Amino acid sequence: MNLHDDIYRIKQIMDEGKDAYVERARYDQEYEEEYPKWKKSLIKILESEIDSYAEINDGKIIVLLNKENLDKNLIKYDKINERLWYDYSLQETLQDYIPYGYLSRHFKYALQDFFKKHFPEYGVREITAASLVSY
Repeated sequence: MNLHDDIYRIKQIMDEGKDAYVERARYDQEYEEEYPKWKKSLIKILESEIDSYAEINDGKIIVLLNKENLDKNLIKYDKINERLWYDYSLQETLQDYIPYGYLSRHFKYALQDFFKKHFPEYGVREITAASLVSY
């Protein structure tokens, strides 16, 4: 590659930004047609659990929380790397409402759609489970 190609690719990556989505995993692709049936329910439950947000680290990080427990971050989003982390407890909470098989196949994609619904100007390139703590 020459310099012109490198500059073109960097510009492409920067332009993609808000349109970036995590692709469905290969082993989940056969269940993709189920997702529209569960999407609305998953997002509705997420909206009942997540009702506050804050920006930290000079606005580079978005943190989503439940106002009843501000000590516990439920989602953390890094604007620079377009990476989203969710706390394990969030998926465990949804297990009370959605059968595990469906939740395990569709949770990440619902989480991504939930985030994009509320923050459409940001892309999501990677989603990772973690034990999140407040700072």
